[in-house]
Amino acid sequence: MIGKRSSQMPLFDVGNVFDLKLDPKSFQAQLAHAAPRLFKDEDFAVFYKDKMGRPSVPPSLLALTLLLQHEAGVSDEEAISRTAYDLRWCAVLRQEAGQPLCAKSTLQLFRAHLLLHPEVQAIFAASLKEAKRAGLLKGQAMRLALDTKPIRGRGAVLDTFNLLGSGIRQLGRALAVAAKEKSEDWLRDHDLGRYTSASLKGSADLDWSDEAAKDALLTSVVADARRLLALATSPLPEIRQAATLLEALLLQDVAVTTPQDGGEVATIKEGTAKGRMPSATDPDVRHGRKSASKRFNGHKADVATDIDSQIIVAFDVLSGDAGDASNAKALVEQAETNTGQAVQESTGDCAYGGGPTRQAFAEAGRDLLAKVPQETSRAGLFAKSAFKIDLEHNTVTCPAGHTATTFTTTEAGGKTFGFGSVCASCPLRTLCTSSKTGRSVSVHAQEAMLQEARAYQKTPEGRARLRERVVIEHRLARLGQLGIGQARYVSRQKTRFQLMLACAIANFRWTWNWEADQGTISGALLPFGWWCGVVRACAGLCLALGVPVLGSWRACGGF
Repeated sequence: MIGKRSSQMPLFDVGNVFDLKLDPKSFQAQLAHAAPRLFKDEDFAVFYKDKMGRPSVPPSLLALTLLLQHEAGVSDEEAISRTAYDLRWCAVLRQEAGQPLCAKSTLQLFRAHLLLHPEVQAIFAASLKEAKRAGLLKGQAMRLALDTKPIRGRGAVLDTFNLLGSGIRQLGRALAVAAKEKSEDWLRDHDLGRYTSASLKGSADLDWSDEAAKDALLTSVVADARRLLALATSPLPEIRQAATLLEALLLQDVAVTTPQDGGEVATIKEGTAKGRMPSATDPDVRHGRKSASKRFNGHKADVATDIDSQIIVAFDVLSGDAGDASNAKALVEQAETNTGQAVQESTGDCAYGGGPTRQAFAEAGRDLLAKVPQETSRAGLFAKSAFKIDLEHNTVTCPAGHTATTFTTTEAGGKTFGFGSVCASCPLRTLCTSSKTGRSVSVHAQEAMLQEARAYQKTPEGRARLRERVVIEHRLARLGQLGIGQARYVSRQKTRFQLMLACAIANFRWTWNWEADQGTISGALLPFGWWCGVVRACAGLCLALGVPVLGSWRACGGF
């Protein structure tokens, strides 16, 4: 049954007895001031039964604790300890010092409920309500800035040998649990003892410069994996999940061939498979890159910020190998749902400026402003921009004046124009192409949109509007300060929860600091020392009159 926060504060909560004055610019002081209006216990009613069980810890206080915990970057155990012994936290929760809010498992269960019910967005929604209350996020149509930020995954990133070893160990552990045995004993009984070590490569006595020896070891590991998979016939979810993971690890990294002399030889595949999992402990981690030189293993934080208010209005976590713009339209739709306001325009960097993204926004009737990606060309050769493309007459004219009129159509709807034999005698050939068949030029299906965008981004107005997206860089930097460079949890779903808390805190702080700068804070929090003086004076008067202090306090209804 859901517990409700009492409107009558305890006599001995921090702020009434302790002569405590928080720094008004600190997060704890601002949160203490806003706490009574941020969350209602009813916001989390879906987690609880109506009339069964004893009253829970008020979920509104648990939500405040999660904000305090994330801002401080502490563990669950430390967070519960601080609810009792950190006077700043006690002031936010209006708790008596020395009394923890709840058990650690209660906080963990509340977080689990938030993960299982992602539709409950009370914490993030409260940050948007605060921005609207303060007048920062107004009811007009929004202009959004979109961008992503890499999040390094929590799971250990391993090479192929240790990755397969970890997968075998996980499946062996699941089978051992089903058999009610210790995993080490179960693995040894099934001739898999070498996988009890945390590092398969570290325990192998092998010359790693010998390719034949490496292939022999890999072949034996693959045989062990197949033998283990043959034993994994149980329908138990834990076993099926571990078996599916091991099968995926084998498919992505291993190529098995059959030589003429018989038998099988396993080798590591050349290149990197699309969607490759580099971690067995966090299968959601993917190889990603933010740019050509910046690579990472993990996820991508996908964020939308209102340009005028700099409030984060939508967020999501993408796969590390997903394109920056792959979720752009869905993020804009989420922003409208979260705020109840229409989006007038969306702005992104060149990652959002490709033809398919522009086409998707145009078909949805939405405006997208993004710089067209810089065209790539071989050094010393004419770039595509040196050719005159006539979309109306379907012709392409090269710098030497030759015009191509024939083309082939691609599956995506684009056209490829070839100049063919005219390049053989062209005096500019060495500056144009090294191909024996002559120069070809690809025209995108959305070439008209790209041409229009290129022309606009060269104008003073276009350059000025594109620069407005700098606000998203500031917000992503703030999220980085709040820990969104490193996942605290395993799995993309839990990392999304981490991002949600960080976005909420960033919004709260931005709103409250802006409000303080405007001098519009209503009902300013009175210094705790002032309340202490009132309590002491009332208590002294009651004692002088012989009236029980606690009874007088309750009779007055508290402060």
